[in-house]
Amino acid sequence: MTVTKSGPFGDVGALPEVTGGSIPAHIHELLEEAIITGVLAPGTRMRADLLAAEYGVSRIPVREALRSLHEAGWVDIRPRYGVYVRDRSVQELRELVATRAVIEASIAGWTAQRRSTEDLNRLRELTHSGQRADGCTDPRRLSRLVSAYWAVLREAAGNQVMAAVSVDLEKRTRFYLSAVPTGVGGHWPSALDRLTAFLDRGDVDAAATEARGYVTETGATVGRLLTARDRS
Repeated sequence: MTVTKSGPFGDVGALPEVTGGSIPAHIHELLEEAIITGVLAPGTRMRADLLAAEYGVSRIPVREALRSLHEAGWVDIRPRYGVYVRDRSVQELRELVATRAVIEASIAGWTAQRRSTEDLNRLRELTHSGQRADGCTDPRRLSRLVSAYWAVLREAAGNQVMAAVSVDLEKRTRFYLSAVPTGVGGHWPSALDRLTAFLDRGDVDAAATEARGYVTETGATVGRLLTARDRS
């Protein structure tokens, strides 16, 4: 049985009626996704009592989830003031993009060496879906397609440690993408179609360069938009 709650934080999802350590982890995941997608905007106060009421649980697992969100860098705990969704930083974005460009380039290079025919078919299907969705205004659909593409790359690269780093960096990138117009990253079907072609040929250097360029270009665009917004 599940309980679906909706309240002052919007539609926050459904929690299974279970006991044990899985409840804080599930609450963490739900709140993390709400922060990443902008449902919970920077500066939003995260009140444990209201969240506990929404989820139909005690305050204890909520407080555990908020602590783990703080440790992961998604919220700030301000003594005597409460817990707040963290702010975005253009400087952090620059550092994030620089780091992610290196990681994704390495993953693309390994994928060019290790990919299977099935991997290539899955990547082509995703880029074709993106081309069919050209002009789509639903950012969640586009985000899912891009995330699915990177997920296939990580799996094909065959490096679990690097994959875990890549997943975390992608989450943090999405946190910044949710703050700017939905058209950002609209070049991705053509860019990733080129990347898929390099992977098909087994061209390690070209695949790495294409992946690095995609991450860098998207990050630079987001940075310019955030800077312009902050100045306005």
